[in-house]
Amino acid sequence: MPNRAAGLLRTHQYAVLLALLLACIVLQSSGPQPGVAGIVADVLMTVLGVTIFVVVFEHPGERTVAGVFVVGAVATGWARHAFATHIPHALLLAHQALNAVYFWITVGVILRNLFRTPAVGAENVRGAICGYLIAGAAWASCNGLTYLLDPGAYTVDPKVAALLTDWHGRLALFSYYSFAQLLTIGYADVTPVRAPATTLSLLAALFGVFYTAVVVSQLVGMAQRSRGKAADDS
Repeated sequence: MPNRAAGLLRTHQYAVLLALLLACIVLQSSGPQPGVAGIVADVLMTVLGVTIFVVVFEHPGERTVAGVFVVGAVATGWARHAFATHIPHALLLAHQALNAVYFWITVGVILRNLFRTPAVGAENVRGAICGYLIAGAAWASCNGLTYLLDPGAYTVDPKVAALLTDWHGRLALFSYYSFAQLLTIGYADVTPVRAPATTLSLLAALFGVFYTAVVVSQLVGMAQRSRGKAADDS
């Protein structure tokens, strides 16, 4: 029975990861998480980081590199609880940088695995969606890092500016903003006004458009090859 459960998990691992990603996005969108809610959010983010590591990275070398970044990201995330009020700026920078690198490595591996797959299936589609959502998290970390280095590169609507002073609130705001970048939409809640924020916004928009186009074309091509092979076999 345990072996069967493990087999099902391996077969539907991207379905599990996708469900966890969506849960994190929904929780993040609520903004500041005081008290116990904040701990729950941190635990969920830790579980997400570990799940990404288990699901996406298979080769020993990749696991070693990814492990360094995920351990660093988790450690710096939890380390902030050691500070009652003021979190050191260097710790904030390190957390955002480690998250960004970890998420980008993950997206690269997901895309590589997708393009190597000879046949299309539900797991391929779910994997592609996971890659898109993780890319959104990567851009959120990039924007968060840029804001910490140069706050004046963005203008923020006063109605949501209070989110920037809270750990989870800032994450919620830049996650929302980053997906708006990927989808090439905007509501003026956060506006890039100079480089490097404007450069990031341009790159995110280009990435979002090309990711969708390239992945969809790849899935269509795999489906056509699978049908052609099935027709030849029959």
